[in-house]
Amino acid sequence: MNAIAPTLLAGLLLNTSATWAATFTVDTGSDASLSACMDAVADDCSLRGAITAANATPDSDRIEFDIPDTDASYQASTAHWRIDVSSALPLIEQSLEIDGYTQPGSVENTLTPELGGSNAVLKIELQNVSALSIDGLSSGNNFNALIVLRGLAIHHFANQIAYFSSAPNRVEGCFLGTDISGTLAANAGNHSQNGVRLLGNGNFVIGGTSAAARNLISGLYNGIVSYQTLSNVRIEGNLIGSDISGTATIGNRSNGISFGNAQNLRIGGSDSGAGNQFVGNALGAIYLSGSGSSVFPGTRVLGNLFGTDISHSIDLGNGRNPGSPSQPQPTITLFAGNACDLQIGGDLPGEANHFAYSGAAALMVGACRNVSALRNTFAANRGLAIDLSNSSSGDGANANDPNDADEGGNRLQNTPVVVGVGAIDTNTVDVEVLVDSAPANASYPIRVDFYRGENFQAAEWLQTLSIPVAQAQLPQTVTLPLSAFDDQLLLMTATDANGNTSEFGAFGIGDVFADGFED
Repeated sequence: MNAIAPTLLAGLLLNTSATWAATFTVDTGSDASLSACMDAVADDCSLRGAITAANATPDSDRIEFDIPDTDASYQASTAHWRIDVSSALPLIEQSLEIDGYTQPGSVENTLTPELGGSNAVLKIELQNVSALSIDGLSSGNNFNALIVLRGLAIHHFANQIAYFSSAPNRVEGCFLGTDISGTLAANAGNHSQNGVRLLGNGNFVIGGTSAAARNLISGLYNGIVSYQTLSNVRIEGNLIGSDISGTATIGNRSNGISFGNAQNLRIGGSDSGAGNQFVGNALGAIYLSGSGSSVFPGTRVLGNLFGTDISHSIDLGNGRNPGSPSQPQPTITLFAGNACDLQIGGDLPGEANHFAYSGAAALMVGACRNVSALRNTFAANRGLAIDLSNSSSGDGANANDPNDADEGGNRLQNTPVVVGVGAIDTNTVDVEVLVDSAPANASYPIRVDFYRGENFQAAEWLQTLSIPVAQAQLPQTVTLPLSAFDDQLLLMTATDANGNTSEFGAFGIGDVFADGFED
């Protein structure tokens, strides 16, 4: 054990690279509780023993690795060390960082989001070899203990990582559910194992905006799961359902993320490196379902890539449901009886998501209201881009109704309709649109977003139009670039002032030259 200058927990909360009260160096892959952890003494510090030793100190500690290749845990064919866990590891009761990247030969990921995938090389593997349904690394009864887990491949546990706390615990640069190479599922059988399970009010961060923080969370049942109300969780920069390359799937058998009620949850973000890649998740990338008057207030899904690689060309779709392919699922499912109050995409640079190759709808809003879906782009999805439903399942396109009085997901907000085409010149075209939403049924102003269609999907956001209440249910004229019709299709959504975004309305270029539109 190497003594280091003590540090306050408050400092640790601000900087996970702060100094530590003690560092325990794991020098054996044994699963015995070897907790002496003395310098220059071989085989006296196992991971189980190091956690026990760290729990015995009240300060913030660190566990590093330096296991020799003469140790029985060394796997010569892959040049890594496997720790076979035969019973539950000690719960982590004090603030602790466990850093697998300290094992010689480990390499943090350096690939930027623009390059995709991960080039991380992990050397420490934790495997549950018991017949018990036990968690891997888990917080304990000290809800204020801050835990940071880095650079570990963990699999075959009920929950590879379980955080039950009020501290801003982190998971960075780990492989959860895959083998040490990140190319195969560690457990290909029929199981119900999760990557990360969360409980409590901790401002948990899974991943991060730096390349080194990117996790691979694949080959599991659910990637990240919670069955209780969460707040202020950030899920950033992860590969969820892919292999290490980001160009093939090791899909999770259920969902990439499955949460109940959550407030101020952020999945992705507008910052460079914040977006996640979700691919190959059998029942969908994100499933959010809850109850109450406001189910997901402040929750944002921003800057993520769904169903494809960074080139947008490889089919890696979510929601294909290979166990029952006749029942495909949406990429994102939202279901609640009242207001969902969340944002998917947005107006700021980097906030739009890209959805591709979904088994069913890209986004399904079931019964709940106030789900804004702005500036997202879509390609080759098998269902609607946005499906508003009055139940937990998609029901296909809804017809507009007079005055927009019907109810359902996002109030079944009426779609914009093109009612006229004016001047057409070399570069622009004037289009007259109408949104039939009475002020008694929709909150104004209503914004209309215009997209260039491609293969009947919204390929490129163009611009927006705001309709004030004084102009409610009256035609509005907007001048669009003629490129809006490059693929002969203009697509539009309407979003009221409460954030209820409609399904897409469509207008074909053939209609421009039909009777009544040519002059």
